[in-house]
Amino acid sequence: MLGLLLILLLAPFNVLTLPSSFSFPANQLVLQSVGGPVIETEAAAAPSSAVQLIYQFKGHVALENLAARSNGHLVLTVSNQPIVYDMNPNARNAPPTPLPRIPGVTSLTGIVETAPDVFAVVAGNWSRETFQGTPGSFSIWSVDFNHPQPTVKIIASIPEAAALNGLTTLKGSPDIVLAADSALGAVGRLNVTSGEYSVAIQSPLFANSSIIPIGINGLRTFDGHLYYLNSAQGAYGRVPLNADGSAAGEVEVLARINLPAIYDDFDMDWEGTAWIATHGNMLNEITVEGKQRNITGNGQNIEMTEPTSAQFGRGSKQAENTIYVTTGGNDTVGGQVLAVNICLI
Repeated sequence: MLGLLLILLLAPFNVLTLPSSFSFPANQLVLQSVGGPVIETEAAAAPSSAVQLIYQFKGHVALENLAARSNGHLVLTVSNQPIVYDMNPNARNAPPTPLPRIPGVTSLTGIVETAPDVFAVVAGNWSRETFQGTPGSFSIWSVDFNHPQPTVKIIASIPEAAALNGLTTLKGSPDIVLAADSALGAVGRLNVTSGEYSVAIQSPLFANSSIIPIGINGLRTFDGHLYYLNSAQGAYGRVPLNADGSAAGEVEVLARINLPAIYDDFDMDWEGTAWIATHGNMLNEITVEGKQRNITGNGQNIEMTEPTSAQFGRGSKQAENTIYVTTGGNDTVGGQVLAVNICLI
């Protein structure tokens, strides 16, 4: 969601200015853990052979997020179009297939698989100029590939949301997805069967700032915790979860990054290591201990224009060892899909 223009605007700043006060309902408030590591990023550039450009859109198509299908395909969302794309990453330079447009919105953000070959997708209105969502415009839709032609239908409108972004599933609760509200500093809980939505967790550590209007962003669940990225606060952290998706303890920060670099969205491997798409044209790795390194160096040796999300592939051993990265591109470079072979890093 954060593009090159925002990076240029942020370049003079080296501190974050957070709102001076927060007013959250007591039953949703999670207290901030004291302290939290600030771990500098180590540069360890991957060889150019480890990173391959799979496809680049023509024109300004700002890819926002992706999910992997069991057949090896990728499902792509776009922040400046209400279109979901299905892409075969093994068919080099073959154009992704657009699915039916989602009506009444301008942007698609988070995506997650909720059942075999069925995906939940966030739809709403985002401004590419202000990087802010339009409160009341957000909804979550279902994209179902279990038909001769994929079907797209609404799951629920969420008028109380201000800026829905990242999505993840809740282990042990197949009907529940958790959604990041980047403006309200909250994690919402949606039952994809009933359409019931409520706020599950709010915290000052999820909030945005006066400089960056996007707070909590990417989400993943792993080993009983919700892991999150906060773009505004430059933070990667986690919170233990109850079975219903509410917080079972305090939010803690595991690692941070300094401006002008900005975390966006991520995936986690089988060991709990996070692979993070980071503006500043980087792919970052953070271990469960909080040790961080920049996989792609200073961004000059890898053609990667404003990474927005990362996702491990599926369907083969090679795909499972590949982290796919989407980019937002800019006014001259279209959105990209890149493949990073982690065995070569």
